[in-house]
Amino acid sequence: MTMTSTADLTKLVRESLDDPLAEIAQRHVEPVVYASGSLSTAGLHRVRGTTTDGRPWSFFVKSIHSARHWPLPPAVPETQWEELVEGFPWRTDADVYLAPPPLPAGLRLPRLHRIDDLGDDRLVLWLEDVQTVSAGWDLDRYRRAARLLGALAAMRPVAATPDTPPDSGMRLYCAGAVQYFLSILRDSATWRHPLVAAYADDLLRADLLALADRIGPLLAAVERLPHALAHGDASPQNLLVPADGSAEFVAVDWSWGSPTAVGFDLGQLLVGLAHAGVTDPSELPEIHTAIESAYAAEVDADPETVSFGYAATLVLRSAWTALPIDHLDAEPTPELHEIFRKRAGLARFIVDIGRSLDV
Repeated sequence: MTMTSTADLTKLVRESLDDPLAEIAQRHVEPVVYASGSLSTAGLHRVRGTTTDGRPWSFFVKSIHSARHWPLPPAVPETQWEELVEGFPWRTDADVYLAPPPLPAGLRLPRLHRIDDLGDDRLVLWLEDVQTVSAGWDLDRYRRAARLLGALAAMRPVAATPDTPPDSGMRLYCAGAVQYFLSILRDSATWRHPLVAAYADDLLRADLLALADRIGPLLAAVERLPHALAHGDASPQNLLVPADGSAEFVAVDWSWGSPTAVGFDLGQLLVGLAHAGVTDPSELPEIHTAIESAYAAEVDADPETVSFGYAATLVLRSAWTALPIDHLDAEPTPELHEIFRKRAGLARFIVDIGRSLDV
């Protein structure tokens, strides 16, 4: 990240502490480890320190950029990659803070202190560093999050028009990221890798590849559903539970700029902690049922429509990325073995949902 000047940082500190006389005594810049799958995220840092009278201050700093700053993925044709870069809404996260959307009671944004425009389609966001509770996610918390995500979708319906086509983002995603992962999954060597072979059987391989043949019909079916502007990446990691009780959740990382089908946000809510290796596959059915019913109670759509939208978009977005094949070159530690075990269970769960869909 590009560090702001001392004078600018002092101004931010004074603003955050509501003290026009505050002076900085110490400051530290700490990188924040994150999964590198986002095309628009260039880096995450925490800038923190103390004032001369001993008060702590801290900012969460997110650097974003156009997808053209990413190298061309090896399995994506150049023309296809250019189309993806052109249509990828890399500014969405910044635009949400600049023009905050209506939010249901209980959901809020982190405070935006400043945006630095570095030029060349690169921005740096200086955000509130939300202090969170230490407790994990139980079913009640999942239900409350799903209820608010349903209320959010109900507040922001979008009718498809020539200027606002149905979820163009999903088509871009399926043409780019999904095809990249499928190219790896179609390689027999992937399935012979010890980390994959230990937990993913031939039936999972066959079902994942067979499900890929249904991408077109699933996309067409999803586009016929009611649409809304949603969060876009509503994993538990992006729904912070503030320790100060200022909201039920502070929603960060708004990453999907186009309208989405009803139920879309539930997919990331389900898989977020499973992707991180926190949720065991045995917990998925209960979470799945709980969040679907809580969300459906808030939206203006019948439960069957919600169920299909949730299931179909979950499959399209997460089925072929469920296995952590981006870690095949890593040292096979016991911890990584456990990640592969859990992620194979996640893949199986999503595939079974996909096989049940009638399109």
